[in-house]
Amino acid sequence: MEKRYKIKEFAGLSKVTVRTLHHYDRLGLLKPSARTESGYRLYMDKDLLRLQQIVTLKFMGLSLDQIKRALARPQSAVLRSLRLQAEAVEEEIERLKRAVAALRETARMVEAGGAIEWSKVTRIMEDIQMSDEIKKRWAGHYSEDEMKEFSEIGGKYTPEKMAEYQNRWTALIEEVKANLSSDPAGEIAKSLAKRWQDLLNEAYGGHPGLKQKIGAAYQAEWKAGNTAQGPGMPFGPEIWDFIHKAMQAAGPAC
Repeated sequence: MEKRYKIKEFAGLSKVTVRTLHHYDRLGLLKPSARTESGYRLYMDKDLLRLQQIVTLKFMGLSLDQIKRALARPQSAVLRSLRLQAEAVEEEIERLKRAVAALRETARMVEAGGAIEWSKVTRIMEDIQMSDEIKKRWAGHYSEDEMKEFSEIGGKYTPEKMAEYQNRWTALIEEVKANLSSDPAGEIAKSLAKRWQDLLNEAYGGHPGLKQKIGAAYQAEWKAGNTAQGPGMPFGPEIWDFIHKAMQAAGPAC
């Protein structure tokens, strides 16, 4: 017979407070598998597995409501979501590694009695804060359903494929920059516009509404004065205007 745990025993085993378990029960996030004749909660090993999933997803930044919906989905959908979250965590690790390296360099300078480069310290602070600010800012442009679409699209790519796709975007953006002085109705511009459209359709072709929303989000950012290129803003309005004119010139062929 499978072992059963009373709530205090289960709380001690899982390192989660009794109060938290009561809260998860009320939310329907983690219901005990059974109850005693007098109504006391009884948990089993399968409940511990679900709790581990909840704790992991919570650590990764999901809200309890998001976790509840994620665990209600088929395992394949949860797997895609976890892979997407893993990529986000990897990016966060790389960002923090850069911050750690800069902090250590600054510490060595202080230890050696040298002058502190305060501009470098400022950049460290900006790097630490930038990621969360960008995520919050861009999330405000999309509905919950649209964010799910992004997750579904991201789940189709392995980390290697995603990096390769992003590298192609970076290369194309640089090529457009180098040709901004050319005629938007010329053959070079039309070719760049077609490649832009093809690359966009590769990921978002099955999501026409989302594709339009991405353009609207960029324009809203520029209108708000966020034109500096960097994480979350890989190109400025001048590139968008050029590509838009080139697409109009190319017509249906683009």
